Amino acid sequence: MEITNKNIEEYIQRFMEGETTNAEEQAIYRFFHTNEVPEHLKPYTDMFTWYEEGMPEEKLPTPQARPLWKRIPLELWSMGIAAMLVIGIGLGIVLSFGDSTNEEWSCYEGSYVEVNGKRITDVKAIMPIILETLAEAEAIEKGIEERLAEIQRTEEEIEKREEIVLTNNF
Repeated sequence: MEITNKNIEEYIQRFMEGETTNAEEQAIYRFFHTNEVPEHLKPYTDMFTWYEEGMPEEKLPTPQARPLWKRIPLELWSMGIAAMLVIGIGLGIVLSFGDSTNEEWSCYEGSYVEVNGKRITDVKAIMPIILETLAEAEAIEKGIEERLAEIQRTEEEIEKREEIVLTNNF
């Protein structure tokens, strides 16, 4: 009987289940003494050498420790990554939408609005009024910028016409 790279895994399975003959076990031992052992089966080499030598107690094979990331099943990795993403996104949301209103509105602390003769000092209550006033101020500023741009265009046009008149007179 000849053991090859193609049928060795079948023989290892049968060996583990106690279904191999002595001749098959000897063939397995010889296979693991060759240089043709596939990389994924090399961890079995010490075990089969130990069996071949009669299982001496002073040379108990120590299983080669695989790195932790190789011992954790893919499903567990996936669940861990998903949990970390959920926690990260949750923290991001909490931190970005948390109690930032106090920091955001702290510059308006001490502000007030009088509505119908009543003074309102609660920043959260007057915030819509403040935002409306800021929007109106931005609209006025935009109008002024547009008017300034229009004036600048007019001035440039006047300068061009003056230059034309001056060049035609001389």
